Amino acid sequence: MSKIKIITGWSAEGGSTFSLMELCDLFNERGHECYMYGPHDWHLDKCEGARPMTDLKIEKDDILIGHFIPLPAKHPLAKKTILSCHEKAIFKLKEQQIDGYDKIRYVSQDQMFWQGIYGKVIPNCMRGVEPSKTPDQNIAGVIGTLCPLKQTHMSVERALKDGCDKVFIYGNINDQDYYNNHIKPILNDQVIYMGMEMDKQKIYDSISCVYQSNADSQPEAFGRVRAECIRAGIPYHGNKSATTKFELWDEDKIYDAWKELLEL
Repeated sequence: MSKIKIITGWSAEGGSTFSLMELCDLFNERGHECYMYGPHDWHLDKCEGARPMTDLKIEKDDILIGHFIPLPAKHPLAKKTILSCHEKAIFKLKEQQIDGYDKIRYVSQDQMFWQGIYGKVIPNCMRGVEPSKTPDQNIAGVIGTLCPLKQTHMSVERALKDGCDKVFIYGNINDQDYYNNHIKPILNDQVIYMGMEMDKQKIYDSISCVYQSNADSQPEAFGRVRAECIRAGIPYHGNKSATTKFELWDEDKIYDAWKELLEL
């Protein structure tokens, strides 16, 4: 049986990392031998099959799934190569060397149309969120990496303007200057930075709605936070770039689509 090797150029905190870890776990749970390789250490203890990039060795029967990383124009010594593209403007395919890939997988139709190159649409898995146990609180959540792209401070302002009693900010600090200049000054008894929380259910049980203000210049391809709100059954307030059209599939449909794409 071929080994499935997911290779990503980013394996620290972030939505694409969560999605790739869940995909790796899905393959392993369905009886395949799957590994995920990345340049950061954050993912190593959070996913079955996670490995550091330094352990990567490509064999002729491997099936490679690459994310956020170009492959050389010459086809690698592997059975099949798939480009799994999660972002839009961060990874513009027409500006990348993608000749080393056999096929492309997108997370939404909107993303494929934006990139302008044909591929197969398979949405991300969405694990770890059930209906919220406390949906009636008047507490807003702002969830995601703290950086200028996510415009965290704007989300907080919108939540307070709409009359939320408190705002909990969840996510890792990706840009210390942004945190120091835009987030730290607005923290108080009403606006609280909760840090990076791996237990998604704990997040959604602590809030009653979510605000997200991604920069329109860097639109989301598949808004994981929006999808999690749907699963949690709480309102989601996002701007145009944060409300890109996408579908939520169950895991059987996701797996069957990947199985067809990879010809397993």
